[in-house]
Amino acid sequence: MNSRLSCAALLVVALVSVTVSCKSRNQPPPPLDPAPVPPAQYGQPAPGEIPAPPEGAGGRFGYTGANQAAGAVAPATGPAPAPSGPAPAPGMRDVRDLGAGTVKPPATDPKPAPPAAPAAADMPFANAVPGNPLVVTLPGANASLGQISVEKYDSSGNPTGEPLKRGTQVQIPDPNNPGKKIYFKVP
Repeated sequence: MNSRLSCAALLVVALVSVTVSCKSRNQPPPPLDPAPVPPAQYGQPAPGEIPAPPEGAGGRFGYTGANQAAGAVAPATGPAPAPSGPAPAPGMRDVRDLGAGTVKPPATDPKPAPPAAPAAADMPFANAVPGNPLVVTLPGANASLGQISVEKYDSSGNPTGEPLKRGTQVQIPDPNNPGKKIYFKVP
């Protein structure tokens, strides 16, 4: 039995050593050093760029550096030269090709004005309900709406128990036509 235990112990030790040795062999290589970056050369045009104008020509934007009266601008020394750069890819437009008249502002869709309330003379009077001064019925096509409250409310939104004054113009949403209003006057 001792020999079996010693064989098992040797087997475990062998497995552990193989596992440890395999892990140490599969490490990633150290990172490479970054490529050297050449020093910046300020003031020198990069290859393919437009060179700066010669000295005394007024600088890049026509500024000569001379003191001038407030608001005056130094004149440019002539028309700007046409930029000569690589042609845009097929199907692409260069910004320099855009003319002032080719760009259109986005169209604005004016919202229709809400319908104006009819004049006070054109508003019909509602029909009074006998025995209840806080409700009215509407004449004509809106009679099917039934009784409509014309009770006053205080600033907190609580009913006061008093009817609105005679001739008060009222507008309510039309339940049969969403977005429209019904206008009437209190009898």
